[in-house]
Amino acid sequence: MPVGTGLCRNLYTPEEVGQDVSLTPRAFLLVAAGLLSFAVLPSAAPLMAQDSPLVLEAHGGVAAPLGSFADGAGPGEGTTAGPSLALTFALPGAGWRALYAGFSQHRFGCEAAGCDADGRYVATGFNVGVRVVPVNRGPVIPWIRLGAVTTRVETGDLTATPSSAVDAGVSDLGFGGEVGVGILVRLGRSLGWSTTGLITSVDTDLPGGSTLSMRYFTAHTGLSFLF
Repeated sequence: MPVGTGLCRNLYTPEEVGQDVSLTPRAFLLVAAGLLSFAVLPSAAPLMAQDSPLVLEAHGGVAAPLGSFADGAGPGEGTTAGPSLALTFALPGAGWRALYAGFSQHRFGCEAAGCDADGRYVATGFNVGVRVVPVNRGPVIPWIRLGAVTTRVETGDLTATPSSAVDAGVSDLGFGGEVGVGILVRLGRSLGWSTTGLITSVDTDLPGGSTLSMRYFTAHTGLSFLF
């Protein structure tokens, strides 16, 4: 399925969004608020001037399961790697830290996990967190990334057997975390090339009551636009 088509399928109505907001755990909101304050409050360390107050990253790559997504007897066994894309905004803060927020979509193969031929689990979500930037000057800028993740998974292809078909549809909103590293190579004053590697852990409940316990690695690369 073309990526553009997948993006259109993953837009949710305002009614669905409203229902999910009311169910958002307080712990997740507290974590997000903590990350925000940590990134933007002044640091005791000397401030370093930022050449770019905002960075936009457009990335593509691959997402690969680190193990079975199945929880007990539920679907998820045999999930395979698939294409992945991400759009991330980074806002440099004081000294060695920066706040980031973004969108991502991963398409895991699931033909061996109860899906139709060439079926996909389509995981779409948002993330927010903090980057630790040990060196924020020069042509090469590395970072360490830590954040919180929300994810929905479309399992419309999960209809190969009657037992798997009960979990076909769209999952509940799942919550988890991510950790990773990245590097930005500046190509000019307003353009760069960046690469990231992330490990993500998130659980989400399917329509039939089963749980997908998702642990996966994403490798992304692409352009960075510095404003």
